Amino acid sequence: MRPIHPINEEQCRPYYGQPVFIILKDGTELVGTLSRLDKGKLYFNETAAGIQTNVSAPAKSRRSGASSSSLGKARTQTKKSDNPRTTAASEAFPVPYPDSEPFGAPFELDIASIGALIVPS
Repeated sequence: MRPIHPINEEQCRPYYGQPVFIILKDGTELVGTLSRLDKGKLYFNETAAGIQTNVSAPAKSRRSGASSSSLGKARTQTKKSDNPRTTAASEAFPVPYPDSEPFGAPFELDIASIGALIVPS
């Protein structure tokens, strides 16, 4: 086990995408995949697609010029046949949420609340 100290961009960057053990100052222990450090917060369990979607979503909506009412109509006209079908293999090993991370949903923590950030060796 190797502690990341001090917790800053330079020290955290090499461990992005790796599992980490987090001990909060109140003694709570958490596990997650280190995603990024931004504006004094550490982000965990984000997928690359999720980060890209969150960053580019506002830009796409501004450029498209589509009104919200036309977007609503497009949503209501979706057919059941448009939904992806499952296969026998995916039914045998169901994934609760597509593109989910092994340590759960994405979350963020203030750096000030973290007592120790540790990566396995």
